[in-house]
Amino acid sequence: MSETKLFEIFINSLDFDVSDYLVEELTELQSEIVNDATFILKDNIVGDVKSFGGSVKKNEAKFKEFMKKAEAELEKDKYKEIKKKLKEYLKKLSELIIKTCVAIIPVKELPWVDLIFRTIPRISYYDKVQLMDSAIAYYGEIKCFVGRTTIYGKIKGQEPLFAPFTGNVDLGGYKLDESQKEPKSHVFPYVSAIINSLDSTITKNQLSKYHEEFQRHGDPICDFLMKDSDLSDSMGKITTAIESERAKSDTAVCSVVFPLPSDKKSIVLISDESQEQSRFGNCFEALLKLSASCCQIPLPAPQQPISRGQVPGPSGGGVRTPGGQELKSWTAEELANEAQKRLATQPNLPTWKEEDLHKLAEERGSGIPEGMEVWKEEDLIDLAEKRRRGGLNIPEWKPDQDMSECASCGYSLRPGWKKCPVCDALVGETPKKGTDEPIEPSSDNGADKPIESPNEVQNDDPEQETDSSEENTDP
Repeated sequence: MSETKLFEIFINSLDFDVSDYLVEELTELQSEIVNDATFILKDNIVGDVKSFGGSVKKNEAKFKEFMKKAEAELEKDKYKEIKKKLKEYLKKLSELIIKTCVAIIPVKELPWVDLIFRTIPRISYYDKVQLMDSAIAYYGEIKCFVGRTTIYGKIKGQEPLFAPFTGNVDLGGYKLDESQKEPKSHVFPYVSAIINSLDSTITKNQLSKYHEEFQRHGDPICDFLMKDSDLSDSMGKITTAIESERAKSDTAVCSVVFPLPSDKKSIVLISDESQEQSRFGNCFEALLKLSASCCQIPLPAPQQPISRGQVPGPSGGGVRTPGGQELKSWTAEELANEAQKRLATQPNLPTWKEEDLHKLAEERGSGIPEGMEVWKEEDLIDLAEKRRRGGLNIPEWKPDQDMSECASCGYSLRPGWKKCPVCDALVGETPKKGTDEPIEPSSDNGADKPIESPNEVQNDDPEQETDSSEENTDP
């Protein structure tokens, strides 16, 4: 199992929630971040800004209990190879809590009632364990219901694009309590699950699929947003995980329009991972233009309700479908007349007599209808033999009748040979009784004579063959 997968298993087993450590009292660093986030909105803020920051001291007992549970999980054998990195990860959790802050900003003359800002510190563990705390996000609820989830992202080497999201968003198992009265955008864990879903493989694949298989067009909402050049320019300034090198993937999603059907609203969210001070202005500008464009998306044409019964059409006995098609209506008399006409035009069909039916019944009762092919036992044996040979009709091997065998060693002898090339036995000579071993080839001067090949033995001159045979048999 890869290190990344083990890290994910370990993190999911901890059930860590930063919202458990948020307090209203901000640190100096958190106050500076909130001031930078709200400075560009100072003319549109109405009322008090609610700010929260992470603090380990707020829930110190729970944090210690959490660390104790994490260290116990760390002792399992499956984490043995990455134990050192996991310890570094646990050490950085307290810093991650401190770098987390959120501000709920009531605004006027803008598409939202409340604009929410938050930091998104993350612990990266791809090459080495490090805390990346520059990412921020602006989001809010618009009073416009966008028909489907829409994402925005970048593919390395390609122009950014909007893409529709099909199916359910991967919220990591988070379940929202629908009984909560506060706006859903104020629920910190819920928005955290939406932000984390932007990094999921499912979301990235949806963006790549729309780019590759649908050539970046076809969805009415995305086509409308892509035509807005002013919006595209602002969205193009956003820094994603590709530019920040937080992730190794060639695809990054940085924005989502998340519909809320029960409220008839939509959450619009944009995150920016730049380290420059301009990220606050770029992120807010893109969110403002995207929210405004979402409120201008044309609504689909309303469909006429389909009634259970037929919708009466114009006079003349016709019926009009919900789609506008006129159908002819039929009375009982007209249907009867039409049936008689069709029977008259039918071709002559064969008829069955009672004798034919009795004969057919007898054939079925015998089990062998007339004309059915019958297999004999010989045919079945032959068929089984063919199947055994793999369906090939290969004849059995038989010895060549033109070739004889050596009486001594059994070697096949060609016509015209006078002696066996293997054992030097004369053709037609019978072995001596009581001798089980074949006749050994003769030798000259104590040295073994090499066996002659059949081509060397075969000769057209019969006298030469006789002389050669006599020479080889000299004692």
